[in-house]
Amino acid sequence: MITRNLNIKNAIVAICCISLFSLECKKSNGVVANPGGGGNINYTTDTAYRTPLSRGINLSNWFNDYSDPSQFSNRFSDAHFALLKQLGFTYVRIPIGQFILFQQNNPSELNQVNLVYVESAVQKAINHGLAVTLNYHTASDDFEKTLPTNTVNQEKLAIYWKAFANYFKKYGTNKMFFEVYNEPHVASNGSLPNTITKDWWSSVQKRLIDSIRVVAPDHFIIAGGEGWNGIDGLKLLLPYKANNIVYNFHFYEPFTFTHQGASWAGVIMEKLRDVPYPSTPQNVAPLITAATDAQVIQYLTWYGNDQWNKTKLESSIKQAVDWAVANNAALICNEFGSYKPFAPAQSRLDLIKDVRTIFEANKIGWAMWEMDEGFGFINYSANNRTSFTTDDAVLQSLGMK
Repeated sequence: MITRNLNIKNAIVAICCISLFSLECKKSNGVVANPGGGGNINYTTDTAYRTPLSRGINLSNWFNDYSDPSQFSNRFSDAHFALLKQLGFTYVRIPIGQFILFQQNNPSELNQVNLVYVESAVQKAINHGLAVTLNYHTASDDFEKTLPTNTVNQEKLAIYWKAFANYFKKYGTNKMFFEVYNEPHVASNGSLPNTITKDWWSSVQKRLIDSIRVVAPDHFIIAGGEGWNGIDGLKLLLPYKANNIVYNFHFYEPFTFTHQGASWAGVIMEKLRDVPYPSTPQNVAPLITAATDAQVIQYLTWYGNDQWNKTKLESSIKQAVDWAVANNAALICNEFGSYKPFAPAQSRLDLIKDVRTIFEANKIGWAMWEMDEGFGFINYSANNRTSFTTDDAVLQSLGMK
């Protein structure tokens, strides 16, 4: 999930598109061919990933670094997993915090105390007929800031991934998916010198992929671009010389709508309320009239003039589709959604439906952020996680009802 701070310049100035040269490749039955730049060699991705990764949900705040350890054993129960299977979801994405299993001083050894809980979670999902994506999900930039130049820390993370994949590879290739890194972004948020560009990530990601492949030659690996796994970062990648790589992007456009009121998204975003979707100059005009903050007015004016609707969403997602087609690369989106506390309810439903149907029209597997909490469709009674109801309107927007 995106946690970046935004400013007016970043919100309004369009990011220039970088052209990628298409590489010639062959196709064969049952695979997507990834050109690797190595003569006539083709690197392929078996299309078997498409069914298990077709409709997913994120189980957030279970094993994040800031999660409550007292919930490691019971945050999501058999009842949650049974419901997901019944509704038609095909997989769960479980974020694994940086310090949950990764021990920097001994990266070849997984944290045995927490491993028990993570494995129990995996088994619950699989026992209910759901596939599982596990990802490395940091809550702090401190370690990532070292990765562009610190080869020692790169190697520590590679060793960790080798140990991680070696342990979880016992679950079949259609049940367990390894996602290298959630939302790398230290070259995108201004925390590093300008001499370090988004390109740092491609070689580091390759190092992690290679480490996984030593012990898990056939499992699918999910890779993504720098810049919070956004489409612009994806477009900077050339497919890796490895089989069964699935390329991933996150999609939270229009950000002004999907993150309105979110405290972690920046001071201006936190001030936004009742922002509609689709957007027009006319339907944001009352909000602009009522606003007193100059930056809020600028955000709303930009958002209205940009006229976000399904056609504009299609145009944005098409950039990822075009990249995948040009490179014959497998493509999914394992985060999209809308923060619900301050968004007009019908607008949120319309946005979720529009994005989901665009994905499905382009055969892009998806996972919504998240099952519960601010982006979810589960409501608990008096914070009792054993007693919950579903927001059926959201499920209808997801095509589940």
